[in-house]
Amino acid sequence: MKMTTGVEQAVYALLLLNRLPKNAVLSGESLSQQLQVSPTYLQKLMRKLVQAGLVSSVPGVKGGFRLIADPANIHIYDVFVAVEGVEALYRSNGVFQAVFQLKENRTCLLSDVMNEAEHAWRTILQRTTIASLHEAVQDTASYDSISKVDAWLKEKMVR
Repeated sequence: MKMTTGVEQAVYALLLLNRLPKNAVLSGESLSQQLQVSPTYLQKLMRKLVQAGLVSSVPGVKGGFRLIADPANIHIYDVFVAVEGVEALYRSNGVFQAVFQLKENRTCLLSDVMNEAEHAWRTILQRTTIASLHEAVQDTASYDSISKVDAWLKEKMVR
């Protein structure tokens, strides 16, 4: 499985929006510069987060994005689904059954393993939230690096 960088970028965008004061927004241009992605790509990514009900888009000159969901209720799995969709990570093509001539009513043995792995992976992503990642950043990042991000946000945010 290879996940697109969109999930990581979306989580980072949510972590930035989480640091904003209550009614402030961050422009798409500022986010795209910080994430080092094109404004067009960022708009597509943020549209997915808006559709998922995680952020709102504020139109106009002083517009941008703000977090609308409670960070304690935004699970990393929610972000993954918003960006990547809900399709199963593994889909059997029947090779295992054909080679080993398994009984027709038996599911693919490899599918059983992959489904178990996907369930474990999903469980971990469902217990990790934007709020818990925010706390981890606070606990592990240097004061200087957090101060730089906060200064950048203060400079770029629109009230």
